[in-house]
Amino acid sequence: MEPGAADYRRKSGSGIWSELNLYYLLVAFYFLAFGMQFVLFPSLVAFALDATPAGVGLAQSALSAPMFCLLLFGGLLAERARAGPALALLYLGFAFMSLMLCAIVASGRLTYSVLIAYAVIVGSCAAFAMPIRDAALNGIVEREAERGKFTPIATAAAVTTAVQIGAQIAGILIAQFAGKTPAPYLAVQALALALGAGVALLGMRAPKPSGHERTLQGALRDLREGLVYSFRDPVMSPMLISAAYVGVFVIGAFQVLFPLIIRDAYGGDDNTQQLRLGALLACFWSASFVSAVVLSRLKPLRQPGRALVISHLIGAVALLSFGFHKPFGLFALIVVLWGFAAGVAISTSRTIVQGAAGQRYLGRVLAVYSMGFMGGAPVGSALVGFAASQWGARAAALAPALGLALAAIALAVFTPLWRYAPAPQISDPDA
Repeated sequence: MEPGAADYRRKSGSGIWSELNLYYLLVAFYFLAFGMQFVLFPSLVAFALDATPAGVGLAQSALSAPMFCLLLFGGLLAERARAGPALALLYLGFAFMSLMLCAIVASGRLTYSVLIAYAVIVGSCAAFAMPIRDAALNGIVEREAERGKFTPIATAAAVTTAVQIGAQIAGILIAQFAGKTPAPYLAVQALALALGAGVALLGMRAPKPSGHERTLQGALRDLREGLVYSFRDPVMSPMLISAAYVGVFVIGAFQVLFPLIIRDAYGGDDNTQQLRLGALLACFWSASFVSAVVLSRLKPLRQPGRALVISHLIGAVALLSFGFHKPFGLFALIVVLWGFAAGVAISTSRTIVQGAAGQRYLGRVLAVYSMGFMGGAPVGSALVGFAASQWGARAAALAPALGLALAAIALAVFTPLWRYAPAPQISDPDA
């Protein structure tokens, strides 16, 4: 039995206040703030500062580039630190930066350099928080099972995805009304993060991880072992490839194309553009939420790799359609269809990675996997931004569409992911 597990059972409640439900709550608070940032940050760059397409791309890169540089160290921390206190500190760091940006915006002193500095610091906090939060889920599911409450990791991952997407939608819907007064909304973002920090500190009572050396030499050895394991494992290796190409062709394009197409193709004042951006993001994430909830209520997919590849191909078709003018309503409908596919992709990728990774390497594997997204995202954002500067936002959408389609087909043909079937879990003894 895990050290401290008995003590955990005495301290933990049951029902709605179980550790798993508190975990969902701290995920919800973080992604509520994250959803608000989805609207507020690009709006400040593209609409308030009227940055060039290249400037929008570079600003979005500044959010994700620190994550690529620091995620592996976040994975090491996830295997060494207690999740609750560590997440609380990182959430509070994010909240402090939101309050600072709130004060700067309210005083009328916002500059492009300020936003870049904000993006770098917030991205650094996220780099450490992401693997800690993701790795904590497996331990929570195990401790809940010891208390007689069995939840398959695939179901817990799907519910986490649904909570994440639902909270992002709420944040997007709130932030789209910021218009010319974004400062109060940045304060709301900080409040959500502070509440998440409180839940993490008070609700996550897992013992401190053990079994890893605390020396620098031990950390570097663990780092090397994690990388070797990730790239040699027959399941994790193609998942890392998929994360990298999604980062380049989807996340980068997603962050840059939406605000640029709205500004350049549909026009309107700042308030109208922000409402349209919020509406598109809400359409995408609402559809993703629906598909994630449906997956959480179904039995785990027998071949999740196939669902992942097919969803990427649907995303490629959606991106291809961005290259052609259409009424805004039709644009939103295409985004909804893409969102349905994206919800499947997010849920199945989380399920595959968390189910296939060895427990000893979990924190590092999740960090390496996230590095694929975060490493590809700044590359994709910068490339799409520069392409939009040269040829326009619509023409710039064609390159990531083609790249995503070719990469997904190659993944299905040349890796075992298309045929991957996860090993059955130990079933609930009371079922």
